[in-house]
Amino acid sequence: MVRIASVLGLVMFSVALLILSLISYVSIKKDFLFTTPKYANSGGPRMYMFHAGFRHGPIPSQVRYHQDVIQPIDIRSQLALKYLDPAFTPLTNALTEGLQENASKWKYNRTAFTEQRKEISRYINVAHNFTLTRSSVRVGQLMHYDYSSHKYVFSIGENFKSLLPEASPIANKHYNVCAVVGNSGILTGSRCGPEIEKFDFVFRCNFAPTEVFRRDVGRRTNLTTFNPSILEKYYNNLLTIQDRNNFFLSLKKLDGAILWIPAFFFHTSATVTRTLVDFFVEHRGQLKVQLAWPGNIMHYINRYWKTKQLSPKRLSTGILMYTLASAMCEEIHLYGFWPFGWDPNTGKELPYHYYDRKGTKFTTKWQESHQLPAEFKLLYKMHTEGLIKLTLSHCA
Repeated sequence: MVRIASVLGLVMFSVALLILSLISYVSIKKDFLFTTPKYANSGGPRMYMFHAGFRHGPIPSQVRYHQDVIQPIDIRSQLALKYLDPAFTPLTNALTEGLQENASKWKYNRTAFTEQRKEISRYINVAHNFTLTRSSVRVGQLMHYDYSSHKYVFSIGENFKSLLPEASPIANKHYNVCAVVGNSGILTGSRCGPEIEKFDFVFRCNFAPTEVFRRDVGRRTNLTTFNPSILEKYYNNLLTIQDRNNFFLSLKKLDGAILWIPAFFFHTSATVTRTLVDFFVEHRGQLKVQLAWPGNIMHYINRYWKTKQLSPKRLSTGILMYTLASAMCEEIHLYGFWPFGWDPNTGKELPYHYYDRKGTKFTTKWQESHQLPAEFKLLYKMHTEGLIKLTLSHCA
């Protein structure tokens, strides 16, 4: 019995040793596959992005470039590997060499912009699709959702219809130079506020706060989007008197601006939309904000951007705002469009939003569905062609 026990013990020890060896081997192979650059010997420095959000932080001190060979660094997602290709290198180099140079070197290409505007107009009549109007819907009409199954519907009620404008607030409205302000952390410390304030029309995204950050982002707002989910995230679905007061005061600061509410993107917004409708009916006449409720606008906008090889699960709010601005403005400047977790000016880490709490790390939750790096590459190409001016450096 003792001998059998000894033999069994030896076998078990050998099996355990074998398993540990296999684990160690797999780990080494995995480290090699996910930390060796795909194009390590093909030239100069590359942009390395981490996780699904393609996060890029300052290069660790142990990593050094030597004789055009990059030593292994940590890449935590196979998804990142497909972006480690030569096509991204010119973008990286141009950002460090061109985009940070004197802004006066950028030249507006009116001909190219006008041509793009004509292209967009073939897919969508922005003024017509900007919002539903009272005459365009009827009580009891069923609205479907752009990004949800066709089985989900929203029934137009009397209160909802009463909040719709008589006519599109942007009908026959044209502006010379407009700013579309994204919410990227790159605006932190940018001091671009005074510059943004000077534009003829300022688009903002997702009801982003401005008062505390006006030095960097300005305060002026002529239009801001308002995803219904914002009511849940920041105003507790208006469940208490304090929540309702806070929301009311935030809306009061808009002072005549357009609040663009995409209620028909996702069916999950239905309950929040009803809460919003009840709130605005209750406070009718007490707020100067102009309400706009687009219908199924994304069907048309998606079709256009697919012609530019941009077809993510969902376009970003920034691209959406640029599309609207193209019909209203003669020239468009973009701020806060930078979907990476590092500052190209300083190399320091950035939060996802400029208004995130200090110490908040770059988040990647929207990157995969929005394909933000692909969007950014397209916007940068438009910048180089003079269609838009993309500002990433700090303002004077």
